[in-house]
Amino acid sequence: MTATVRFQRIAFIDLEASGLGSASFPTEIGWAIIREDGSIDSASFLIRPPSKWTVYENAWSPASEQLTGITREMLEQNGLPPAEVMTRFLQAVGDQELFSDAPDFDGHWLGMLAYAAGTSLGARTIGDATTLVGKLSAERDFGGELPPARHRAEPDARRLALAFACKAQDRE
Repeated sequence: MTATVRFQRIAFIDLEASGLGSASFPTEIGWAIIREDGSIDSASFLIRPPSKWTVYENAWSPASEQLTGITREMLEQNGLPPAEVMTRFLQAVGDQELFSDAPDFDGHWLGMLAYAAGTSLGARTIGDATTLVGKLSAERDFGGELPPARHRAEPDARRLALAFACKAQDRE
């Protein structure tokens, strides 16, 4: 089986959030897909939070804002409504398997986003990208580990796709 065939079923995703607490909400979603020619298609969208997400004072973490650089003003000015974000996301990833380096957190925020959008994810789950990359035995440039996250959704999803692509190519 070639890398080309494996790549056609995988989308790497990342979500950024307003914090890590129970009142936090998704602020950005990004994805990266490895194409047949080895190129990586990727995109991301800021998410304009519905008012019910911002009710609680602890929904916004200044530490998360500092880490990601995503401000409330950015979300209000440049964010898209959850329904539009989910439509674009689902059109981009199609029926590909989803992988993230933080599947529990990203799964929670993706579910929250889908609910706000009135969309069902069905039985769709998010696999662990770290485990997926680790299953490839080659130890190329990453020394067996993923490079550090940059804390923006699209670059982080691309980072996962690149790590997977490099290891898959080394295996062949």
